[in-house]
Amino acid sequence: MKKEIIYLLEYLSKSEKSEEAEPYQAIVMALEATLLYAPSRYSQLKIQTLMQHANYPVPQTFQEAVTLLDARLEAFLPSSLVQIRQTIVKTLLVSNFPKKKGFLEHSLALFESQLEPVEKNIYQSIMAYVVGLNRALCLFFLLGEKSTPEALLTFSHTLHVTLLESIFNEEEKALLEKGLGELMGVYVGIYGKYLYEKKPV
Repeated sequence: MKKEIIYLLEYLSKSEKSEEAEPYQAIVMALEATLLYAPSRYSQLKIQTLMQHANYPVPQTFQEAVTLLDARLEAFLPSSLVQIRQTIVKTLLVSNFPKKKGFLEHSLALFESQLEPVEKNIYQSIMAYVVGLNRALCLFFLLGEKSTPEALLTFSHTLHVTLLESIFNEEEKALLEKGLGELMGVYVGIYGKYLYEKKPV
């Protein structure tokens, strides 16, 4: 599974559309900076060929590769860590949209349908940050068995800054930077606990 995840990460980082590739290139660069990974020079086509030879599902589109990557990462994580992540997201949404709490308790789809346009923009931006950060931390978790807590902190801070710059405008950053920094600290603490204390599944 680890090799398949690496192929998917490389495939996504080699997208010809820069706005698609950049978040994954940032993850690859941060992993390389912490000496956990050295990227290949393979093209997307070559990666598809390698995946086919290894009998992995071969993505035909960017979104298909994202879906595959997220599914493989979630399958790799301890189930209790996945549950904690879900609880954090629910708590985050309740604290930011308290008037919509009842809808969220029913379903996420209903919650989303009840958001006002301004609320929806904020929600989508926050979730883009959360998903991006978790995707990066999952990859660190996958590759960082022999890493140090200091490497995890450096990696997560690098991705935090990149996500802030790519997702939020200056006004939004001023409003959200402190809270998102604290949120990053929560996620890093949880991933670090599982990674370095070897918590059971």
